[in-house]
Amino acid sequence: MQKVTDNIFLLVLFAMLGTFILASSFIFFFIRYQRRINLQKESMQKAELDHSENLLHATLLSQEEERKRIGRDLHDDVGASLSNLKMIMSQAVEATTQTPAYKPLIDNIITTVRNISHSLSPPGLALFGLENTLHELFDSFNAAGKIKMNFENELGEKIDSFDEQTALAIYRIVQELMTNTVKHAGAQNILIRCFEENNNAVLSYQDDGKGMDTTNGKKSGMGMQNIEARLRMIHATSEMPAESKGFFIKIILPGKPA
Repeated sequence: MQKVTDNIFLLVLFAMLGTFILASSFIFFFIRYQRRINLQKESMQKAELDHSENLLHATLLSQEEERKRIGRDLHDDVGASLSNLKMIMSQAVEATTQTPAYKPLIDNIITTVRNISHSLSPPGLALFGLENTLHELFDSFNAAGKIKMNFENELGEKIDSFDEQTALAIYRIVQELMTNTVKHAGAQNILIRCFEENNNAVLSYQDDGKGMDTTNGKKSGMGMQNIEARLRMIHATSEMPAESKGFFIKIILPGKPA
């Protein structure tokens, strides 16, 4: 009787052990399967993200090429035609002592075309460097007289040592920020600073307007999305304090200029 009881006990023990091994194997293979699925999902998400970044990069480069083409056409064709028209009409009335009424109008059109051309494709960026091109942008902005632009370059000549892609991205980001200020901020002053911090080149932008509404998870507008895209393209990062007077953004650029 005792032997039968012992046999039953062993059978139950083996059954329990077998069930435990089976359950453990099931859990092990389930966890392994789940981990494989998660790795596949992460791989697909990364591939999608890389594709999106590459597509965005290609789109921005295509936009820049189109801007260059339009800028050249405006400067070379429209600008030159207007200058020739001004010269011909001036010759036609050079005998008169009064300034023709059309002259200021033509001068204004020529200036406008030149400004649009330079805005689309800043020629000074490759010829004279980023600092000179920014000063030209700020001077034309200050000429409008609506908002005062202040620029402090603590990097000195180092600001012109960025590669062409980074310099152009900085120029476009500054343009976009200024446009946002004019459209939405109701500001009177803008301060842009370039300086070094923690062995990195930094550009900060601040206006004294009403700031950006980031409450209730409000998404950034198209302008800020373009800025974020350009930052990713040159591997730069940005910081925007939650509480600041007006709008403030600090852009940490990739590496220290030589």
